[in-house]
Amino acid sequence: MAVTLTPAGVMSTPAVVNLNRVRVKGWAFFAQPFFIYGICANIRKRKQPLDWCKEMARLIARPLNVIKEAKKSMMRGQLVERSEPLKIAIAGAGMTGAYAYRLLKSQGLQADVYHRDCRTACGINPCAWGTSRDFFELVRAAGLHPEKYILQATDHVWMEDVRIPGDLMTFDKPALIQDLLQGTTIKKDPLDVTGYDRVIDATGISRSYLPPIQGDVLLPCIQRRIETSEPLENRIKLGGVGYAWIFPLSRYGYHIGCGSLAGDPKAYLASLGWIETRGGNPSKKVLCACSGRVRLTGPLGSQPFVDGDTAQGVWGVGESIGCVAPLAGDGVVPGMKSVQILLQHWDDPEAYTKHILKEFRWMEKERQVIDKLLSKGSLRIKDAWVLKKNSRRMGMQVGLKEALLLLRALSVR
Repeated sequence: MAVTLTPAGVMSTPAVVNLNRVRVKGWAFFAQPFFIYGICANIRKRKQPLDWCKEMARLIARPLNVIKEAKKSMMRGQLVERSEPLKIAIAGAGMTGAYAYRLLKSQGLQADVYHRDCRTACGINPCAWGTSRDFFELVRAAGLHPEKYILQATDHVWMEDVRIPGDLMTFDKPALIQDLLQGTTIKKDPLDVTGYDRVIDATGISRSYLPPIQGDVLLPCIQRRIETSEPLENRIKLGGVGYAWIFPLSRYGYHIGCGSLAGDPKAYLASLGWIETRGGNPSKKVLCACSGRVRLTGPLGSQPFVDGDTAQGVWGVGESIGCVAPLAGDGVVPGMKSVQILLQHWDDPEAYTKHILKEFRWMEKERQVIDKLLSKGSLRIKDAWVLKKNSRRMGMQVGLKEALLLLRALSVR
C-alpha cells in the first residue's frame, strides 16, 4: 500500500552558474580576459588592444571558467551529472529522511522513500518539535518558508526555577515533513538494498541498514500532547540523568514529556504532577501519547557512517549516525546539517566521515559528561563549561554558575 502526498506551495531555488562573473585562483588566472588581453596588446605593440584580442581572450577564458565553476559547484553539494541516473533509496521518512529527499530532488535526483507506519497520532516518532535559530537557514535551503511552520517562539526557559534567556521555538513537524515530501509516494514494502546504487539510512535509532553500535546510549522517553486552559511556562526539570519538559505548541496546547537513563521516565513525570486531575475533572486533556528512545551516543561512537552493502554503499544521516546533542537531545538541526554534508561528499565516504566528525566534534565533550553522570563521577568546572558553551547552540544564555547548578540537578537519582 502506498500513500501519496499532495503538492504544497513552495519556493523554487534553482542553482545558476554565472558564466560572466567568476572568481578564479591558481592556473585559471592566466586564462582571464585581462591577462590574455594584455599579452595580445604587447604582441601587436599597440597602445590600445584590438577588438580581435578582446574576443579571443573572452573565448579562451570562458570554457576554463566554466570548469572552475563546476568544481566549486560540486564542492557546494551540486552533484555531477552522470550518463545513467543513480537508483537511490531513502530508508525513513522522518525529518532527516524527508530533508534528504527534498535536497536530492533539488539536484535533479529522484529517490524512492521507504517508511514504516508509526503508531502515533501525528504519524512520526519521536515527536519532538523543538528547535533553534539555525532551523530557518536550513529550511530555506530546501526552498521552503520556515516562518510557515513556527508554532510558538519564546525568549526564555525555566530550568530548575532559574530563568534562562534563550531563543527557542516549536514548529509544526508533521506539516514540514509533508511539504518536504511533496508529490512523492511512500513505499511501505521492505527495502531491498541490492536493487539500488545508493541507500540513505535515515531510520534513526533503528539504524536498520548500518552495522550495530557497540556501547550505544539510548535515552527512554515518553511524551504527552495536552490541551489546557491553564497557562504553562516553557519549563525543563532535570533529574535521573535526564529531564522533563513542557514546550508550548499554541495558546492552549503543550508537549509534556520526560526522558531518563536512570529510571522509569513515566514514573518520574508522574511525580512532578504536571499531568493530573483535580476533583475528578481533568484539568488537562491528553490528546495523544507516545514513547520512544533518543540516541545520545554522538557521532564519534556511532561509526561507521558508510557500509558497502550495495554498489555505492549505505550512507547514514541524522540520528542513525548519532547526530543528536547528548545533553540537549536536539537532533532536528544536526540531522539536516548531516544531509548537506552528505551532498558535499557524495562519492567520498572518507571525506564524509571526517566532515561529520569535525562538524559535530562539540558533541564528544557532551558525551563525556553523560558518561561521567552514568558512572556517578564527580562533576567539575570544565563539565559546567561544556554545558555553558554548547547551550549557545540552542540559543540559551547559561552562565557558568547556572551550568554547574544544572549539572548537579541532572545527576540526582
